[in-house]
Amino acid sequence: MRRACSAGGHAALTWSRCGPCGRPRARPPACCRRTRPPDHRLPRAPRSPHGLHGLSIGPPRALHRASTAPPPALRTVAPMRILFTTIAAAAHFHPTVPLAWALRAAGHEVRVACEPGFTATVTQSGLPALAVGQDVDLRTFWQGHDLGPREDMTAKEHQRLRLTRAIGMFSGIAAAAADDLIAFAESWRPDLVVFEARAYAGLIAARRLGVPAVRHLWGLDTTYGRRDFDGPFLEELWSRYGLAGVDPLGDLTVAPCPPSLAEPGELPRKHIRYVPYNGPGVMPSWLLRPVERPRVCVTWGHMFAQRTGTLHGLEMAVAALRRLPVEVVAAITPSQRALLGEVPPGVRVVESMPLNLLLPTCDAVVNGGGAGTMMTALASAVPMIMVPSHADEYHYAERLGGAGAAVSVDYRQADAAAIERAAATVLGDPAYGTAAIRLRGESALLPTPGDLVADLEKLAVA
Repeated sequence: MRRACSAGGHAALTWSRCGPCGRPRARPPACCRRTRPPDHRLPRAPRSPHGLHGLSIGPPRALHRASTAPPPALRTVAPMRILFTTIAAAAHFHPTVPLAWALRAAGHEVRVACEPGFTATVTQSGLPALAVGQDVDLRTFWQGHDLGPREDMTAKEHQRLRLTRAIGMFSGIAAAAADDLIAFAESWRPDLVVFEARAYAGLIAARRLGVPAVRHLWGLDTTYGRRDFDGPFLEELWSRYGLAGVDPLGDLTVAPCPPSLAEPGELPRKHIRYVPYNGPGVMPSWLLRPVERPRVCVTWGHMFAQRTGTLHGLEMAVAALRRLPVEVVAAITPSQRALLGEVPPGVRVVESMPLNLLLPTCDAVVNGGGAGTMMTALASAVPMIMVPSHADEYHYAERLGGAGAAVSVDYRQADAAAIERAAATVLGDPAYGTAAIRLRGESALLPTPGDLVADLEKLAVA
């Protein structure tokens, strides 16, 4: 069978059939066959007698070319044991999960030590949990203490009061877990300990074993600037385990935040990209549909409800947003549903939805200023209306406001009208969205948690 040659004016293509399968195959005449100068010809890959219907198959061209680059270095680090420690707070634990995943993917053993009641949260992330100490009810540390604004105190004095109570809480949590954690560490013998910045029991265990300790931040570094303030409150805990000189910073700090938002300071620090992990969840189909109005998420994290037993801030924000031509989505946990009460018409309430699924579809997010929401919003390039009410939250709001990606409303003076004005400002001025996009771009240029694995391997064997 013949077919006219596309070049025209000479012999046609010759068609025949493959013997084994009977399918047609073509072979052009010599005048139409492409040739290369001898010095550019590439060697043919070995093939079967019949090929694939007469066509030569080989690896991609780039694999044929001789390479002058040295072969990649082989990994020579033996599998290590790495112990992660966290308090029972999702906002503290979730940012450490991508690094723990990366270490496991590199062949290392990982264990996550936490309170017994928090093990389910850890195992939901796909990581093995280790229960140490006893459960500590964070709410009991705040109940019975009037930490609200007082007329007889300046803002600075009020801040100091709250910080004092907070460091006492974190010290108590560490004291409850340290004995069990040290006993496990002495048995398991980890090569490295990674502790989220307030899980001091992990740092104590590392110092007792003489292995490197890595401090993992959950966002911006609010503990570095307070190390001198925190030190005296931790001295008793350190001395109980025979450790001299309180140093809450460890040997290396992992900072999953854009460098432009980082605190200045001379300390060993590695900036990495923030990879959002907000727990497991199912993506609903309505998130894939186009929106008719700007979508605004309202969420108040976990800690506010634990501290106060209310969702007053979220309810106030929902009331404010209903006055604007926007779609309102309230993201809560199952335990917060009873606190929310009656939901106004036109407000969509979602439970246990990971924010990294929801926020990329939003035009803004109103939140209580927590680190988890803030960092996920930055990773999604979503501007914020922040309503801080607690120590670290004021710092976050100040930094994000200075970067042009947020407007803050102090919870102590907040009402629905103030939140409505702030939301209208953020939605009406594209500069806030532009600033959020810039911060996301800055973060995207940072090394991933997987890129950090080699540095941690070197630290462990140094």
